Amino acid sequence: MLSPSQFVLWLGFMLLALIWKFDFPPFMVLIIAILNDGTIMTISKDRVKPSPLPDSWKLAEIFTTGVILGGYLAIMTVIFFWAAYKTNFFPRLFHVESLEKTAQDDFQKLAAAIYLQVSTISQALIFVTRSRSWSFAERPGFLLVFAFLVAQLIATLIAVYADWRFTQIKGIGWGWAGVVWLYNIITYLPLDIIKFLIRYTLSGKAWDLVIDQRIAFTRKKDFGKEERELKWAHAQRTLHGLQPPDAKMFSEKGGYNELNHMAEEAKRRAEIARLRELHTLKGHVESVVKLKGLDIETIQQSYTV
Repeated sequence: MLSPSQFVLWLGFMLLALIWKFDFPPFMVLIIAILNDGTIMTISKDRVKPSPLPDSWKLAEIFTTGVILGGYLAIMTVIFFWAAYKTNFFPRLFHVESLEKTAQDDFQKLAAAIYLQVSTISQALIFVTRSRSWSFAERPGFLLVFAFLVAQLIATLIAVYADWRFTQIKGIGWGWAGVVWLYNIITYLPLDIIKFLIRYTLSGKAWDLVIDQRIAFTRKKDFGKEERELKWAHAQRTLHGLQPPDAKMFSEKGGYNELNHMAEEAKRRAEIARLRELHTLKGHVESVVKLKGLDIETIQQSYTV
């Protein structure tokens, strides 16, 4: 199965090779894979919340999430490369050494910056995919956090100090390392929102509003708000293990409308009775008799309406 981190690696490096003929050192790909695998193995001891309902493999969701999140991060890698190689944005803003294109291109420091950027963000992606809600709201296990911090400390030290001629990489210093970390933090922020949009789209609810329920063109009161609230309340009670309400009352599609109709009929009958007491002699007499607590059967009914 294609994971988002693997998709980031091959798509990002492929785009860099096709657009700028940048050959990322293969040995550094091996280092990224080793550090990533070491972190991923700690998932077996992760701290997770069990699903409240029976669950199953969602292969379509897994594959779609991997492709979209991996594609987003690959594009962010390409943008980072372009900003560092084609512009002076980072040197002008953060006062770091320029990695811009020159007459004799030297990709060694640029390779170190790309290595740190890809290594950090591809491993941070695990905190997004492991959680059902916001990644910062579900605390991960200690081993997972510890492995991530150790792996990224090693990756940062390699990018800062390494001078490996056999793999054509040269240290970029702590200034550029800080720039890469800041860029990755900003890149990380939209990942949860993208994850929610993917799951909402794949759940079919987004298309039901347009195709099945046709909310924009319905004739229901308040666009069917009461019916939707009833379904939501039923789903919440089921999710939390509570006893669902009587299914017979709302089993049919028009059940809720029937209750509304019954309430309207009762209200109409009460209004007719009130008007009858006010505007007819018989109704007025019956109202007075009831008010005084008399028995109307013992009174001679000689009046007419």
